[in-house]
Amino acid sequence: MIWNKSPFNLILGGGGVKGLAYVGVFEEAEARNIRWGSIVGVSAGAVAGSFLGAGYSSSHLRSVIDAFDMEKIDITNVEKKVPAVAKYMQFCKDNRYTGMEGIYRFLNLEFTDNISMEDLPDQERGTLADILKSIATLAKEGCLFDGDYLEEWVARVLAEKGIFTFADLRGGVPDRVNPRGYKVRMTAVDVNRARIVILPDDMIYYGIDPDRFSVAKAVRMSTCVPFVFKPVEIKKMEGSSWKVHYFVDGGMLDGFPFWGVDNSSSIPAVGFTLGGGIKKKPFSIDTSVDVLKALVSAVHDIGVPKDAYKTKYTVDIDASKVDFLDFHLDGEQKEYLYSAGKIAARKLFDKVEYDMAFTGL
Repeated sequence: MIWNKSPFNLILGGGGVKGLAYVGVFEEAEARNIRWGSIVGVSAGAVAGSFLGAGYSSSHLRSVIDAFDMEKIDITNVEKKVPAVAKYMQFCKDNRYTGMEGIYRFLNLEFTDNISMEDLPDQERGTLADILKSIATLAKEGCLFDGDYLEEWVARVLAEKGIFTFADLRGGVPDRVNPRGYKVRMTAVDVNRARIVILPDDMIYYGIDPDRFSVAKAVRMSTCVPFVFKPVEIKKMEGSSWKVHYFVDGGMLDGFPFWGVDNSSSIPAVGFTLGGGIKKKPFSIDTSVDVLKALVSAVHDIGVPKDAYKTKYTVDIDASKVDFLDFHLDGEQKEYLYSAGKIAARKLFDKVEYDMAFTGL
């Protein structure tokens, strides 16, 4: 069935390299002539969403991904690059902790740093703020990558479509949730304030015009997985001095920001998550890479109850055969992800079309 109705809003969850599955989603949508209104993404969903909003076709995205130089993604010498890994292994040895309990206890320790939590309201001080502060402090000590390479790559890809700032992404469908009508938005976490921010709208708080904010920078902020990428710094003038705010992956507090798009009856929303997630594998600290994966797993989705946001049209893409940090994918693994996304999208779109035909949504 070829879609000829109004556009849908789209939510894309995070999941590291599993996000390649979204290319399959877009391919299936193109085959049905489905159009998109507002798009919101987090982490991998921010990358995919930005490319979709820029006007890339699924076939062109395959070429873009194939051209990405994975050899520059070095996941060796983890203990040296990421001091948090060595500190955690020593913590477990000293305290005889095992499993995820040890991870959470480790992250809730106090670490000395210069991140100000002064502007947190009293009700938000405590466990969540402490964990976020510890995570940011540890991440600042060292990460696998600084994030420059990712941001520069995203900037080059977007530039080919004439996309530089969010002003270039105007022209979407304005609504009560997205009044400026940006085609794509994304989420990140302001560690200082222990809050999710929606990009670019919330940059007003930091004295930055949302229209003039770099899309590639926003993608970097949304994908800034602690311990994998260094936190992004944004300066805000307060009084007569600058205050540095630290931003990390929006998936830390909410891996599926459904609230970022309107879900009214007039413009329904569809959402995709990346399954076979990092929390589903047995916990292991056999190697430094295992510890890194466990740390990343522990710091995601800590801000909302599970299943807090539900929509009638959400599907989980089975990407379980690929790990979220498997940067060096071969052709077969890429095809697996593309196919997984297409299969999930076909299932979801079939349901949407059935409801449109027989129930009117």
